[in-house]
Amino acid sequence: MLHALPRLLSASVRSVLKPRAIRSSIVATTLAATAAVILACGGCDRPAVAPASGTSATPPVDATKGAASSPSATPPTPPPSAPPSIPPATAPEIHATFVHSTGTIRVRLASKEAPRLTMSFINLAERGYFNGRTWSDFSPVVRQTGDPEPLYTLPREFSPKLLLDVGGRLCVSNTSDDHTARAKANRIFLTVKEQDRWNLVYCVFGTITDGLEYARTMRDGEVIDSVRIEGDASALRARFAKELVQWNAAIDAAPRRVTPAR
Repeated sequence: MLHALPRLLSASVRSVLKPRAIRSSIVATTLAATAAVILACGGCDRPAVAPASGTSATPPVDATKGAASSPSATPPTPPPSAPPSIPPATAPEIHATFVHSTGTIRVRLASKEAPRLTMSFINLAERGYFNGRTWSDFSPVVRQTGDPEPLYTLPREFSPKLLLDVGGRLCVSNTSDDHTARAKANRIFLTVKEQDRWNLVYCVFGTITDGLEYARTMRDGEVIDSVRIEGDASALRARFAKELVQWNAAIDAAPRRVTPAR
């Protein structure tokens, strides 16, 4: 039996060593497969390597800032601003000054509230219709001038801003006392005190701004030397161009000599 012992020991050794060889082979195969996987993914599982000394790393983009941190981002468009306020257009002020040898009366004409009456009066004044006429038919309230017989008539113009609640109004007479009345273009009067009962009866087309006391104290028969118009009436002249042709024709047909129309 002793001569067979070496063979038995050799067989035992081989039986013990054989599993180790198999395990070693499996381990080697596994390592080789792992290395292949690592090479295939390009080292994606490797940790980030710090940049070498002397080089700069690109800082990460702040995700909370997004496009706002990018220099190429377009800034938001601001809302459109409100347009500047434009004040409402106002009619230019036009004044008429009655000139007498003893004083003057200055009146602001109502070119906005009574444009037709205002333009008619301006045309009469510029043509010299009132030059040399007198203030007459005095009463405690009014001083009148012009002809009782109208050269032409006009539709009446009223405004709640121009009432006879104060003295110093320039007004126009009526052709009658009823609702069919029209305004006598060439028969005007000044009030020197309030007369509320005439509201919406007689049309107001001017207010005395200087000379009210003179109008109160001037004598009956005071002569009007001239009437000066101050201000730009071109807009009114263009607006009532057709009416001016008719008005001037009526003035030219009157027996009293006046300045020719412009």
